[in-house]
Amino acid sequence: MPMPAEVWTRRAHRFAFLGNSLLAPMTVDAALGLDEAFWDEFAAGEAESPSIRRALERLKAYTRAAQADGTGLEDAVRRVNVEYARLFIGPPKPAAPPWETMYAQVGQVGEIGFGRATVAMQNLLAEAGLVLANENNQYADHLGIELLYLAELCHCCAAGADGADAERRLRTFVREHPVAWAPAFRDQVATAAPGGYYAPLADLVVALLEELETPH
Repeated sequence: MPMPAEVWTRRAHRFAFLGNSLLAPMTVDAALGLDEAFWDEFAAGEAESPSIRRALERLKAYTRAAQADGTGLEDAVRRVNVEYARLFIGPPKPAAPPWETMYAQVGQVGEIGFGRATVAMQNLLAEAGLVLANENNQYADHLGIELLYLAELCHCCAAGADGADAERRLRTFVREHPVAWAPAFRDQVATAAPGGYYAPLADLVVALLEELETPH
């Protein structure tokens, strides 16, 4: 049975939020991830898998702890951004590199930031007619960019223009790109910052990808 358009649209919004969350530090004006009500709304509308529910509960627990310490939103955002810099920027290097190429060898995080996965993503973006407003000059195989591309594929499924072909294209992309390496990325984040904001966020990304990979 085809998935209703509103489900694909909701998934597109989810992946767009998560992609943008990984591409840039949090700002005080858009600190949705530190609002427990946001995660309640994020969870609404679908019968979530246990792994998705666990990740959402961990994110909500982080927001409650951030609010409970009484230091205010600006300090909470600052802590998240210190974590962001250590995980994804460095120095001396990112503790959890966010580029697919860096995970080309199974079980090993590499040192090279431009490779086959980068070129493959550049080609996919070009074929879709997508131009990145890439202010941070990120490689095209950054997980955030892959999630934004996935959000566009979800919009295509919602539009229903290509029928089953759109869903096949989406699931092939998920299988060959983000789901093939996002679990290793999640593990790097969990090791480097187990009590932080990005560990449950990465866990949520993987749970949503794994659910999407298999047709229901």
